[in-house]
Amino acid sequence: MENTAYPSKYASPKGIFNVGKTRFKWYDLAGNLSEISSQDIKNAQLAIENAGENFQEIDDLGFVIMHRCGENYLLLVCTWRSENELWESVYYDGSGTFEIWDRNKTHLPTYCVWEMGIVYYESRAWKKYLGTERRENDQELYLQDFFEGEV
Repeated sequence: MENTAYPSKYASPKGIFNVGKTRFKWYDLAGNLSEISSQDIKNAQLAIENAGENFQEIDDLGFVIMHRCGENYLLLVCTWRSENELWESVYYDGSGTFEIWDRNKTHLPTYCVWEMGIVYYESRAWKKYLGTERRENDQELYLQDFFEGEV
């Protein structure tokens, strides 16, 4: 029986994305990172800026995963709401425009094996932040702590 390894993808940090009062760490995730175009990133950022969740007015920290899935994207927008619980909105791009993924079901998918590498890293970075006095300097340390590599 042949043992075939499951394919890897790569996570690449792309800096901080500010939406009003909310500050996100930005990650690109793909088998081939060059397949994520700057125009697609602009479209994704515009979708987040205009999101119904109103990140403009909420003083929050979090991260975004721009996940290239074949020809499409999943856009995972995650915030901590200053607590120990991760909040998430998921958008997909199947028509050239990022749209909210309506997941109004009782049992629904969360993170795939590739996304979980980033989420695991972020949960550890956030737990470290929660153990601080949560001053502006502590927030900056969290925002500069990125994962990068194979997942």
